[in-house]
Amino acid sequence: MAAEFVATVFLALLALLHTVCGLKLLMLRVPSQKLRAHDVTLKCMYDLENSTLYSIQWYKDGSMFYRFVPADEPPGQMFPLPGVSVDLQHSSDSQVTLRLLDLESSGTYRCEVSSEAPKFLTEVAEAYMNIMALPKDAPKITGMRLKYNEGDPINLNCTSSPSKPVAVLTWFINGNQVDNSDISQRRIIPTGKDSKDGPFLTQYRPVVDDEGLEYVTLGLRMAAKKKFFNTLLHSMKVKCTASMGQLMWHVKHEARIQSANTASSQIPGPEKCHVWLVSVVTFFIAHKLLDS
Repeated sequence: MAAEFVATVFLALLALLHTVCGLKLLMLRVPSQKLRAHDVTLKCMYDLENSTLYSIQWYKDGSMFYRFVPADEPPGQMFPLPGVSVDLQHSSDSQVTLRLLDLESSGTYRCEVSSEAPKFLTEVAEAYMNIMALPKDAPKITGMRLKYNEGDPINLNCTSSPSKPVAVLTWFINGNQVDNSDISQRRIIPTGKDSKDGPFLTQYRPVVDDEGLEYVTLGLRMAAKKKFFNTLLHSMKVKCTASMGQLMWHVKHEARIQSANTASSQIPGPEKCHVWLVSVVTFFIAHKLLDS
């Protein structure tokens, strides 16, 4: 009981000492995510109260890259560090600006505020910042045939453009998402009610390129059954989307798969964003129906 009382009094005295001596770190602002090639300003706000500032020091993963000492000339100094490019003109005792972030800029950033003698107090705070690289292009659908007969296998792949972190791919059939909650790498998992016809998803392992960016492929496997095709257009629309992180980045690639049971054998040019495998007259009718 006495030990608990002593510990309580000791903690109370420490809290009182902190209040009397001052120096409080009020806020550390380090964004959790930023885009590659962008700039960022990190903020470290403090209250000296009865103390005098000795220095502000910034670290990334334990290595110092910026220091502000009011007594020095100039007060702000930078130290070379991979992935960190300090803009001294826009840095001060309360903030540091970094230019042209790259993948190496990801890491834990720490701010240390220290007071002058005789108190020599130090307050520390840190936070992690992740640098993201958005894909330059939309995901690409490959493996498309011009027409499919009843029962033919449909084997499509959707491949993302390189990014960091790797994009999340999602397939849609006629506007309905193909559930991918249970897929695992290098396995084929039935995701439709009818496991005989599919659809099935094949998740491949991500590939890392020379820049350290990643791309991934998600396969769609199914049988060309009538239930998947529009009875008027004899076609089925497939879509693959790619999304990434909290930035809500989202792009898509759509294509139209045509059944062999069409009224005309005229076929337009190769696919760009959509594949229309119908006659010229049917094309305009289909376009009006889809718009409505």
